[in-house]
Amino acid sequence: MLRSLCKVARDFTHLKSTYPKNVLIRANSTYTNAFRRQTQKKEPVEVVKWVLLVIPVSSFGLGCWQVYRLQWKLELIDILQAKSNSSPVAMPTDFSKLEKMEYLPVKVKGEFLHDKEILIGPRALIDNAHQRFGSLVSDPKKNQGWLVVTPFKLSDTGETILINRGWVHQSMKSKEKREASMVKGEVELTGVVRLTEKRAPFMPKNTPEKGSWFSRDLDAMSAHLGCAPVWLDARGIPDPLEGWPIPNQTRVTLRNEHFSYVVTWYMLSAFTAVMWHRFFIRKLPLL
Repeated sequence: MLRSLCKVARDFTHLKSTYPKNVLIRANSTYTNAFRRQTQKKEPVEVVKWVLLVIPVSSFGLGCWQVYRLQWKLELIDILQAKSNSSPVAMPTDFSKLEKMEYLPVKVKGEFLHDKEILIGPRALIDNAHQRFGSLVSDPKKNQGWLVVTPFKLSDTGETILINRGWVHQSMKSKEKREASMVKGEVELTGVVRLTEKRAPFMPKNTPEKGSWFSRDLDAMSAHLGCAPVWLDARGIPDPLEGWPIPNQTRVTLRNEHFSYVVTWYMLSAFTAVMWHRFFIRKLPLL
């Protein structure tokens, strides 16, 4: 072994004496630069590889978040339905308390002021008995009409509030066709508390001077009719006499698109994960 080491040393000494020093340096620099280029080429690929992994991981996390949101929204809808079907309570004298009582039924006693009646619509009939909710695509000949909103003067305080008596077909829009339903004198009824609603982006604006109402804007209505900004959806029998407003027009539902979000995020996660594994792990082309 000692002889071999000595021979290698002699050969290296001879090589140094044979080739110029700058040639050896250039050869060494060439190998060094080639190694650096190869290393730099690999580094961006590795960075991109782990950056792109964020897409399937993040979309999977968003899918899990939407599962949680879906459960929360369903529980909230159940809570609102339970509140609307609970036993009625007395109307508070302090109307500011109603801000925390939406969907709760309350009892009131007073007299309708039919001469100040207004109509909101067109609106679709809400058939709670069959769990069918009207929409813009429903049959306008059968399911399109108006909400009859009548000021109601309370007997105990003298305050005037708004009562949504119910839905009437568009053929019954005229007051003359509904005279039998305009009860006079003191009545007692139960109504579900509703707060003001935000106008939808494409919904026309209310024009009180023309008697056109499209949304439940309690501030505008109370200012126009000279009453308190309080609204109750009247409860009653689901099949009243012909020509009477159909009560129970409380839409106890919330926009719930979380299931579609769950499907979208999980599909995106699965698709991008398969593509990432195919390209970076199996070294196969994407297409």
